[in-house]
Amino acid sequence: MAKINGSQTLLYIIVGFVIFITLIFFNYFKVQKNLADTKSSPRSLDLVSYPEKIKLDSTGTFIWTVNTSPDLATSYTSIYWGYESSPSALQKTDSPSAVNYPYTQIDYGSGVFQLPNTFDVNIKFGKIGRVWFRGYAKINDDHLWSEEKFLDVEE
Repeated sequence: MAKINGSQTLLYIIVGFVIFITLIFFNYFKVQKNLADTKSSPRSLDLVSYPEKIKLDSTGTFIWTVNTSPDLATSYTSIYWGYESSPSALQKTDSPSAVNYPYTQIDYGSGVFQLPNTFDVNIKFGKIGRVWFRGYAKINDDHLWSEEKFLDVEE
């Protein structure tokens, strides 16, 4: 059996250390690449059902769906509405104060609501005219909005 001297031992330690460091860097760069390739889950809020016309002092039912990955929840979701249109394209940074809707329902105003989920609310309209509305949900620090729709309140 061959005897290992001190210089061979040092060489084995250096080679082993270099291989170890190389594996660490390989793993680090592979993880960084995977993180960079990660795509965020699509998020959307869709109005599923709402009245197009309604009688004065009648109740209309609004149904909307918040679509996200199943690991998310919302602490607040609602229908915002008013008698003036707020047609701008809303972004995830636009809070409810950015829109021109003075009314909302508070049925889902606080709590933890797992997503994806479907929500519904009943709204009674006491004034004749065209009502503009959007669905809304707050997810973490993002504000999710539906497209603006309208209904007519008639006598």
